Amino acid sequence: MEILKPVTPEELEQIERTPYEVRDLSVRAMVQFLVLIFFTIVGSLIISYFVYLWILPKEEPALPSARKEALERQLPPEPRLQGFPMRDWEKFYAQEIEKTTTYAVDPNTGVARIPVERAKELILERGLPGAPTTNQGVKTNAKQ
Repeated sequence: MEILKPVTPEELEQIERTPYEVRDLSVRAMVQFLVLIFFTIVGSLIISYFVYLWILPKEEPALPSARKEALERQLPPEPRLQGFPMRDWEKFYAQEIEKTTTYAVDPNTGVARIPVERAKELILERGLPGAPTTNQGVKTNAKQ
């Protein structure tokens, strides 16, 4: 580390003659540099614009085919997704509600259908067919 020493009279005289740095930045050189940078950027932008115009094709985009087959609606191949799933679900739900709450007879097989609530009532009154009645007793696996 250098220790500060007092200024000698010769050094003091030189400081008084030239109180500033002799090699300061030249304002003229700095302005020339900034002008050069500015024109370089502007020139690059102009060149880029003309290259952009030169590379871009000037043709019109191809229009889609106007043949009759192209205008007709074509369905995709099977299996297809549902177009309106909520509408399908509501239709299915309405059919199921109708099946479980109304009386009907199938004309082909002659099988009758009754509402679920009525079927429950009949089972409570008559019991399940083939199930042991309370008089017969229920056999258990427990040893007595």
